[in-house]
Amino acid sequence: MKKQLLFTLAFLGAITFASAQTEIAFDAAGDDLQTFTVGQQGSDELDEGIITVGGTGVLVSNNNFMGVRSDTPTDNGATGVWSFTISTTSTTAINATLNLDMAKRPGCSVSGTVAVSGYTNTSYSFGSDGTDISAVIDAPIEFGSIISLVSGSPIAVTITLDEMLNVDNTATSIFRLENVILERNGALSVEEISANSIVASVSPNPTANSFQINSKKSIESVKLYNITGRLVKTFGEEAHYDISDLTTGIYIANIKTQLGSKTIKVVKE
Repeated sequence: MKKQLLFTLAFLGAITFASAQTEIAFDAAGDDLQTFTVGQQGSDELDEGIITVGGTGVLVSNNNFMGVRSDTPTDNGATGVWSFTISTTSTTAINATLNLDMAKRPGCSVSGTVAVSGYTNTSYSFGSDGTDISAVIDAPIEFGSIISLVSGSPIAVTITLDEMLNVDNTATSIFRLENVILERNGALSVEEISANSIVASVSPNPTANSFQINSKKSIESVKLYNITGRLVKTFGEEAHYDISDLTTGIYIANIKTQLGSKTIKVVKE
């Protein structure tokens, strides 16, 4: 009986240890920009517990993402929901921007909303670009409001996929969440937040040696972070941003202009 009890306790302990990770915590003493990974690896901050699917949607899990896939190439109308919580131990309120590192197949269209408790929803819509390939392309979503985090008041985030249509692909459609990125942004006023309509793009992306930034506003600085959130390079405004000395992988470029900042994922080949 004693052995059976010990076995039962050990089994329950294993279940508890393997339970879904559905909450991330912004470290008040950490870097201004922090990236939280999504996937099945033990080091990932968010995993399969954050996602449900519906319609013709099928859960797709990987070490690098959690996504929704259509059941077959001819199926349309896949739906899904990613939900998780953001918290902090800081007793002083932290204002932050919320960026969602999403990706989809070029030949499918996706649309839906991002809801954060206490804030106005942000809608998103990405159309097909007419390409029939099985690779995925970036579909980043920036939440439209600055969120405020403080100890004892966790914030619920819900990403709703209302519809995914397979427009041009012969492969199955897919939409996935790869990273959640929080950036401390307490210096922006309400007026600046409303005016923060920065349009910026990076090319080429992926890149082997350098990239350019196309922006409607003059660039004050560019900070490049690795996927763990560590600052690896800082630039001023330059014609070409040299990253030839960096190892291959995914980096986060924080582009600061007179109106605020924009976060873009850069892939180093």
